[in-house]
Amino acid sequence: MSEEQQEQQSGEQAVVSSAAEGSAQAEHKPPRKPREPSVNETAMLIADALGETEEGPREQLVHIVWALGRTQARALLERTREIEAGEGLLVPDGSRRRTPGGVYFYLAYTEGKPKPGKRLRRSFAKKTPDKAAASDNATEKQSVAAPLPVVPFTWGDRIAAIREAEEMKGTANVKMTVVGRPGKIVERGNCIVTVMESTKVPALPKGLPAPAATPTKYTVYIAAKQWRKVEQAIADPEDVLIVEGFPTMDAEARAIAVFATNTTTKKLQQALKEAQKAKGQETAV
Repeated sequence: MSEEQQEQQSGEQAVVSSAAEGSAQAEHKPPRKPREPSVNETAMLIADALGETEEGPREQLVHIVWALGRTQARALLERTREIEAGEGLLVPDGSRRRTPGGVYFYLAYTEGKPKPGKRLRRSFAKKTPDKAAASDNATEKQSVAAPLPVVPFTWGDRIAAIREAEEMKGTANVKMTVVGRPGKIVERGNCIVTVMESTKVPALPKGLPAPAATPTKYTVYIAAKQWRKVEQAIADPEDVLIVEGFPTMDAEARAIAVFATNTTTKKLQQALKEAQKAKGQETAV
């Protein structure tokens, strides 16, 4: 083999070796991570999930994702799905449920927290010149938009609200009133102990979360001197014990302990009022 043929064969082997090495490196190269959707792509995915097909709402979603960020925008979508899976959210006049898109926009504008340096502005449909001129006066009078209905506060939402409220605790002087029939009377020294239990949730003001209807136990401690004043009256099965006192949690007994400061019954209160009324009439005469 001539020297020229040897050099040619050597060059061909080098090219094959280099190609093999490049192929091996390509096989061991780690795969690229999938690209995160852009703001526009995220907004379109949310729009499709909400069933929003019109140009206006879809543009509005782009602005929301831009202002709140993709993570928060996706979290609001999950919140919307949770509300839709439950009782939904009514329109202001209560005539019907909001659409999924309506729920999402409501959450975005009432609960959304824009990223630093960005503002979340409501977008309004463009008006024709005639409509704009006709509504000028109304717009001036309505400087503040009508408030939107709040998202219902449920019992399951309380933990997050409590944690936020605990960032700055207030102070309190507490007095509890326990009304009902006492249980077994246990006397220990100069103290009377009885256990009472509530099982029903009363009608609550609108807007308050409804707690679970689980029994709540109260251990009531009454000084023997106070008990003697009501002992005979409470023997009447038609009468009701009324105890005012200081409450505290008793974790070991799994109950609320109430230390009585004033003890009476419903019929004793009525008798006292009637006596005071009669005395007032005599004084007037």
